This record gives sequence, C-alpha cells and structure tokens, in this order.
Amino acid sequence: MGLQEGYSQEQWGPWKSHTLLLHQSISELGWQEQAQTLLEVFKEHARENDLYLSREEFLGLMQKYPCCKASHHAVFFDLFDRNQDGKLSENDFMGGMLAVSPFTPHKLETPSGQLRMQFIFLYYDANRNGRLEVDEVARMIEHIQQLRGQPHSDPLVDATALVSLYSGPFGFAAFHDAAQKRMLNGTSPLLRTQQDMIEAIRQRQQGGRAEVPPALHARQDDAPGAQ
Repeated sequence: MGLQEGYSQEQWGPWKSHTLLLHQSISELGWQEQAQTLLEVFKEHARENDLYLSREEFLGLMQKYPCCKASHHAVFFDLFDRNQDGKLSENDFMGGMLAVSPFTPHKLETPSGQLRMQFIFLYYDANRNGRLEVDEVARMIEHIQQLRGQPHSDPLVDATALVSLYSGPFGFAAFHDAAQKRMLNGTSPLLRTQQDMIEAIRQRQQGGRAEVPPALHARQDDAPGAQ
C-alpha cells in the first residue's frame, strides 16, 4: 500500500488493492484507449529499466507533457511511488494519472472514486503513518475552502472537531466515512492536475506544444492537494 506495515480493519476499513481498483476503474470508465496511450508514453521514457520509471524519467515525461505546474512534478512522483522504492511501475503511473485527472468522476461508491480517495488520503498523510493528524486534516480543509471559494473559517478548529467525532486514529476508515456522510464535504476538486495527461499527450503528438491552461494555472495554489 505504500504505508507502514500492518492492517487494522478499524483503521483502514474499505481500503482496497491499488491494482484491483485500477483495473476496475479502467473497465468502469471505458478507459482502455487512454490506458494504452499512457502505457506507450511510459515505455517511451522508461529507458534504464523498461518495467519502471525512475524519478528523473518521470520528471522528463511530465516536462514533455505538462499537465500541471512544474513545481508539482516531484510531488506527484512521491505520491505515485506508494511503496517508496524510488521508481514507478506501470500500475503506479497509470493509477496515479487516472486518479488525478480532472475528468475522473469522484463518486465514492465506484472504483475510480475509491482510487481517488485512497490517493487523496496518501497525499495528506504526509508522514505515511497510516492516519491523518489534526494538522493534516486542517490542511485538507483549508484547500477545500480555497477551491470552493468559501469564507475561511479556522481549518484547525474544524479539523479538531471532525477528528474528535471518531474514537481511535483518524485513518482511512474515518476519512472515508466522514466524506461519505458529508461531514467532510468538498473532496471532489482535491488532487487534480490542471489538464488531463491524455489531452497533453495528444496535443503534443498532433504537433502542438502542450501547455498548462493559463486560466486553470492561475487559480491553483502551491499545493497539488489544492488542485
């Protein structure tokens, strides 16, 4: 899972296999053609080892097909590298790009929605200890407020109140439950690239220079979690 070893049903709840969710999401979304396109780009850039992308290779791929700010490229590599071995497999890359695409639906009951939720959890679980601390939840709430254009209440106060509703650690089970019950509302815009990677690839292949759309670029802050 890219997290510390050990599984607790109370803490992890509905967490599912990344590979299983990826394959289910491809089927759910009819994403076979997009997956093939990503696979071809993966193989084009995986030069040291055709089974993996190194950090340098991933950064080169993202520079060639820019779908988000350059400052976010390394952040996405670290996020997609779930087992933190310094390289991305085909499933790491495809699952990550599917999850952060602005076109991927955010329906929690579907495989693609579940995949997104797991990546969102991983992103905000900055220390990868398998739970969200109050300050990590506060950061998420702050990003949600920014994206929704809401008057900024104190995210730390809101986060403290939310976490206090759950006994034990605020793990994925609590996070998923809070989102499902709309106690944590507005997770859909989180962790999305400004442009779909597939669009950036096709634009480049058609002879254009792929660029991050300026209108979208202007409304992002410096955290991919606020995309």
